[in-house]
Amino acid sequence: MVAKPMLGAGYLLQGVRLITRPGLRRFVLIPLAVNILVFSLAIYLGAREFAAFLDLVEAQIPSWLGWLEWILWPVFALLLLVVVFYTFNLVANLIASPFNNLLAEKVELLLTGRPLQESGGVGKLLKDLLPTLLDELVKVVYALALAIPFLVLLFVPVVGPLLWFLYTAWILAVQYSDYPMGNHGLKFREMRARLRGERGLSLGFGAAAAGLGMVPVVNFILMPSAVAGATVMWVREFNRENARARYQGPYESRMTTRWVRLEIDHLSGRIGGEILLGPLQGQRLESIATEALLELLAGGCASDADSAEALEVYLSRERGQRFAERARTRQEQEPRSAPPRPSDTRMGDDEARAILGVTTNADNDAIRAAHRRLIQRMHPDRGGSAYLAAKINEAKRVLTRVGEAA
Repeated sequence: MVAKPMLGAGYLLQGVRLITRPGLRRFVLIPLAVNILVFSLAIYLGAREFAAFLDLVEAQIPSWLGWLEWILWPVFALLLLVVVFYTFNLVANLIASPFNNLLAEKVELLLTGRPLQESGGVGKLLKDLLPTLLDELVKVVYALALAIPFLVLLFVPVVGPLLWFLYTAWILAVQYSDYPMGNHGLKFREMRARLRGERGLSLGFGAAAAGLGMVPVVNFILMPSAVAGATVMWVREFNRENARARYQGPYESRMTTRWVRLEIDHLSGRIGGEILLGPLQGQRLESIATEALLELLAGGCASDADSAEALEVYLSRERGQRFAERARTRQEQEPRSAPPRPSDTRMGDDEARAILGVTTNADNDAIRAAHRRLIQRMHPDRGGSAYLAAKINEAKRVLTRVGEAA
């Protein structure tokens, strides 16, 4: 029950990390600079008009009331900050909406290695400028119409504010999911239907966005972070075609055992995956309760040492569970004269590429770069595990040996 909302919130945090990457910064900095310029101009004009208003007031009141100016200016400044705080995201979304479509496109390319069928760029931005702005207005009208019943309920103690927060979370999920889904031609109605199909995931994402939006100054990065996070959520959860294919992007590693497939995101270091056998077969690790995973670990999964160790890695890294360190590897525990078991055979080239997340034509430099990126996150000294580090190192040895032989 709690796993889905937490997973949704995690996607927003991945978005915060993604917008710092060199290839994505320009899609963040340009609209942010435009918005800061617009609001700076608005603040300047507001302050100038308020000063003119005070001059008019001073001309109409007795001189002994001149001290009112010292009270009115702080009140005005406070009101101005409140207005800026609550309107920045709305205006920022309108100004930056064409850039947000491009940002979603570039994030998806980064995650999957597959460009959209229709190439982006400045030409596409100009072509889609008016339709995008109209879509933004449609979302604003939808949000305002849906707000009416929640505003009425807002006066109900305890329940009212809670419902209003859930409404805000839903609107933000709709707002930011529209960019990656819109890039694939999904209509507003279909997009909302998909979000309703994963209501816990969507509300978790929207609630995290609402929380970030309530932090002054930090809320300036909400928009690009939420667009990037919604794109990750689209790729991993909502894109049904990709979900069926479960293709491996260039920044994802996969380690497969009989019972478990682990998937490691190079960019965030997060681990996900899927159960391949047993009563939980086909379910995503992220959506399964910790208690159920522990039961699987103690049950059928325990019959396969690799699967048990892989599941322990996930539970330790993502769920905070603690397990006793394995004193030795299986090879050390078995007599040297014992014949090798099937699971102890040499790692194949395809498995090694899946672990490092590289393509068949990757050269030794690309292999070493992928190894370095992964081992920095998964080394035991940095919160990783000996199991993952051993797999990553073995994959590098296999592929560099293949590259040298070629």
